[in-house]
Amino acid sequence: MKTRVFFAVLSVLLGFSACTKQDGNIIIDGQTNNNQLDIFRADTFTLRTKTIREDSLPGNGISYSLLGEMNDPILGKSKASLFAKMNILEPENSFPNTIEPDSAILYIPMVDGLNFYGNPLTKQRIQVFPLTETLTSNKVYYQHQSIAYNQQISTNYYGPMYQQKFDSIGYRKEKMGLKPGIVIKLSTEFARSLMQMPSEAYQSNDGLAKHFKGIAIIPENDEFMPGDGGYAVFDLSNVISLAYRAKIMLYYNDTNTFVFGFEGKGSIVNQGKVGPYPQMVNEQLSNQSKSYETTYVQALSGIKTEIQIPYLLNLIKNGNVGINKAEILFYTNNITSVNQFAPPRLNLYQPLNTQSKRNRLIDDATMSPASFGGVYDESRKCYRFTVTRHIQNILNDQHFKSLNTNLGLYLAMPSDNPVIGARAGIDHSKTKLIITYTKPN
Repeated sequence: MKTRVFFAVLSVLLGFSACTKQDGNIIIDGQTNNNQLDIFRADTFTLRTKTIREDSLPGNGISYSLLGEMNDPILGKSKASLFAKMNILEPENSFPNTIEPDSAILYIPMVDGLNFYGNPLTKQRIQVFPLTETLTSNKVYYQHQSIAYNQQISTNYYGPMYQQKFDSIGYRKEKMGLKPGIVIKLSTEFARSLMQMPSEAYQSNDGLAKHFKGIAIIPENDEFMPGDGGYAVFDLSNVISLAYRAKIMLYYNDTNTFVFGFEGKGSIVNQGKVGPYPQMVNEQLSNQSKSYETTYVQALSGIKTEIQIPYLLNLIKNGNVGINKAEILFYTNNITSVNQFAPPRLNLYQPLNTQSKRNRLIDDATMSPASFGGVYDESRKCYRFTVTRHIQNILNDQHFKSLNTNLGLYLAMPSDNPVIGARAGIDHSKTKLIITYTKPN
């Protein structure tokens, strides 16, 4: 459908600065009616949609970290594990590494605000292991990537994923308050391994890396029923204060404490594992030639939605056009609940090339972030995106270069800003691409 749109005033259009209005047309001063510009609206584009697997999302360098496991009533099981390099906060040249430790605890604070997705009442089983692989901050780690750890030394925790209040903990001869988060008492064996390293491990970070490379924190909850579990959002890289930062506190000689910190975002890796998926999702993943009315997006390098616009280039079959505004709206279906709510934001990407499922943000997101959109509208149950630059680029590439860059779009969960273990179902019976454009008579 094409509908003529009437505008009262347009000050600038396609490089012309002086325009007057004549019954739905733009008249350029000094030209005849044959050179008028018309404005049209198109909103009945054919869209082909399907669910595909996510590809190669970075797991490090992210603001915050997810931890937990969930059995989603719709998409099934998934879990988020953490792998992190440790460092020394206060080196000691004469550390008493021949004695037995009193105890060791791991503390990780939660972020403020939106910090849990799923059922917060479910207790979870968490295991903690020492790493055997060195993490380096200048390397990109991906969420599906395996990282080696020592399964011979472990700690088993079973309890809530976070607590709002803690009793203060000992720090040397004083007490230290903690903000909401998780506290895990490490096993005697784990504490001993931290206490009895060679002396150089307590003197410098290089020395520590030779003997203690960091920790793996891995949920193990195979018994979860649908609706059980969830993901907490933790802040491992916070260095505001000793009390509020993530750390391991090693206690010895009654009142002494040695503190291991976390090195930073580049050396903290979030790993995501998803599946097995239910039949409705597997059908889409295995039969990519069809279009589906309901598709899905999921965090943790899970799944995303592909949108193809096969007849978009018909807009320029009689010559190029200028895009005044283009936007696309995605509406959620009815799979949300109190615990599994719609993600607060989604992103819109474009494929890198015709053979790739890897992607980059469309130009509207990077060049006009304030108007790009993607924030969930709770009242309308939809995500609205501005795609004006993206559509114009596709049309220009075809018209001026005979280059087809109409490769489709990917609707997906952001891996950062916000960090959240969410998912959504998209009802494409309501999805709409709306383009307002200008072309000469």
